[in-house]
Amino acid sequence: MNKLTNKLILMKKFLIAILMVAVISCSDDNTVSDKAELTGFTAEAGGGFTPVKTLIDSEKGQVHLFTTGDLNKLTFPLTLKTKIEVSDGAKVEPASGAQVTFNDPEDFVSFKVTSEDGTNSTEYFLTIRDRQIPNAGFENWFQETGMNSQPFQQPGKYKESSIWATANMGTSIYSTYGTTPVKEGNKTSAKIETLPTVGMPIVAGALYVGEFDLNSAMKDPTNPVAAAKLGIPFYERPKSVKFQYKYKAGAQMIQAVPKQPGNLFGGFNVSNIEGKDKFGVEIALEKRVGENIVVVAKTNFQSDQDKDQFTEITLPVNYLSNEIPTHF
Repeated sequence: MNKLTNKLILMKKFLIAILMVAVISCSDDNTVSDKAELTGFTAEAGGGFTPVKTLIDSEKGQVHLFTTGDLNKLTFPLTLKTKIEVSDGAKVEPASGAQVTFNDPEDFVSFKVTSEDGTNSTEYFLTIRDRQIPNAGFENWFQETGMNSQPFQQPGKYKESSIWATANMGTSIYSTYGTTPVKEGNKTSAKIETLPTVGMPIVAGALYVGEFDLNSAMKDPTNPVAAAKLGIPFYERPKSVKFQYKYKAGAQMIQAVPKQPGNLFGGFNVSNIEGKDKFGVEIALEKRVGENIVVVAKTNFQSDQDKDQFTEITLPVNYLSNEIPTHF
């Protein structure tokens, strides 16, 4: 074989290699995306609602649209025109540009994002927010099903938009609910109790803004704080928080220690302890950036004084930083 023939063979191999690279490159460029994320959201002002900030929480499937106005002063139904951005090639329903309607301040709108290849989809719930805490008067309660397959009440008009959490799901296994609605005349209040159960000497009622994490509660049942995922998005610097309350202290302070550490079903050693029953309220504002948390403000209030009638109290918010908070 002469040198010319060798060169021709090498050139053929080189051309084949180039063609293979070109085919592979074209194949990679045409890869269909499996991502189904809502990456951007805005809305045009309408009905007196002027959007000033949007927060997208892809992990929780939530979109919060904030205004500096007062939702209670707006006329509902409220209709807004959306502008939505999603992952490359993905589709969203309702589509960008569609008008969405809220029937009340606690209403929500569902969006479904489907990936370009059709294999994945993600549901997002859009809510509207102002400078106040939604359902702060506890007028609205929705029904949820507990671990005992029985219904119980939770604060909020809809599960998808409620910012309030309780320990009711965790104690539903005992058919015991420490936080319940109470109507007096035309007012509804949240009643928070410490109660006995068939499985535990006592369980404490709780009410907070955030979420109750059932998985964390099951992993560490003797540490109720682990189940409380505290905080909701919030960007204001309020001067104070005002509420009304009644209070009745328990007759005797007790301590219940599991006979088998970490096991709630192995029985308890129960003993009376000194002291007087108290209730507590904590207000906190934080700036959260990734894993970094800066406490912007914190106020604590405790009392052991019985109050038979509703008593109004205003707690000043004690600021520790000039930062703008991200969470309440």
